[in-house]
Amino acid sequence: MKKRIKIFTGKIHSGKTTKLFNYINSLNSVDGILAPIVNDKRMLFHISSKTMKEFEVDSGNLNTINIGQYYFLEKSFIWANEKLIESYLKNPDWLIIDEIGKLELDNNGWYISVNQLLEKTNKTIIITVRDIYVEAVIEKFVV
Repeated sequence: MKKRIKIFTGKIHSGKTTKLFNYINSLNSVDGILAPIVNDKRMLFHISSKTMKEFEVDSGNLNTINIGQYYFLEKSFIWANEKLIESYLKNPDWLIIDEIGKLELDNNGWYISVNQLLEKTNKTIIITVRDIYVEAVIEKFVV
């Protein structure tokens, strides 16, 4: 099965999610997860249900995952993995994953759903990837 993957890339806080959100407004049959910044915190947004979930928090604890200076709720990763699989099962023409990065390269974050979806879909998948991880993401998930 031929993979059709489009990569939105750029530096940290360069507007990747905003550009992607504007781009998908022109598409039909789109679903997936976006990670916009709302009130200076990264949130998760499920496209088809228009559901927003808390994601980034101020400090870490047993229920968070730390990446650099950022702390993310573990339960939000679980929710996002479920929503990505649910989105795939709805059979949209376009599936959005915002974003794949260090956690997924280390088999964490939404690695489980990303790995499954990139292996079996024949739909177009749009992913955002920070510029410093593009080659590693392509090597791990695309090639």
